[in-house]
Amino acid sequence: MLHLNSLIGKGATRECYAHPSDPKRCIKIMQHKGDPAVLRHELEIYKQLSDKLKDFICRYTDHLIETDKGPGLESELIINADGTTSRPLIDYVIKKQISSGILSQLETFCSILIKNNIFFYDFNLMNFVVQELPQKQRLVYIDMKSYQQYKPWTYLKLERFFSSLAAFIMKQRIRSMYKKLNIPSPF
Repeated sequence: MLHLNSLIGKGATRECYAHPSDPKRCIKIMQHKGDPAVLRHELEIYKQLSDKLKDFICRYTDHLIETDKGPGLESELIINADGTTSRPLIDYVIKKQISSGILSQLETFCSILIKNNIFFYDFNLMNFVVQELPQKQRLVYIDMKSYQQYKPWTYLKLERFFSSLAAFIMKQRIRSMYKKLNIPSPF
């Protein structure tokens, strides 16, 4: 059992801790002893999509691990070449440091999603991090749990049955993200 002490970040439903014995890994756990089925679901999504999304997502181990805070999802910790934790995309937007390389990677990522009918719906700028490497920046999407998890104001969930509706909703979300970036959407 791993004992987690060093909190790296916190989202709406999960907390992310530094791995206690591997500085290149992290452990995601559910907040408030939430349902670990969310973590298992995220792991299954990773297994389904890792071949298509390759370097745009962090790498996970193939099973949940036991921690003192409940089951955990072990993954690659996105760190920069200098060893610091990579910053979220929103930081680059706020500081007006978003590069053409990052914008190009963002467009490629969204194109892969659309071309392959991979329906993510949460394009919060905190769900992307930018890894600073010696010769380039790498854009990484870190929230696999939003795959096919649209939360509409109605609960019909028709997008699960009609891929054209799912694609329309996702493109709307992508356009909204580009609007927050204050640049025209290519989609």
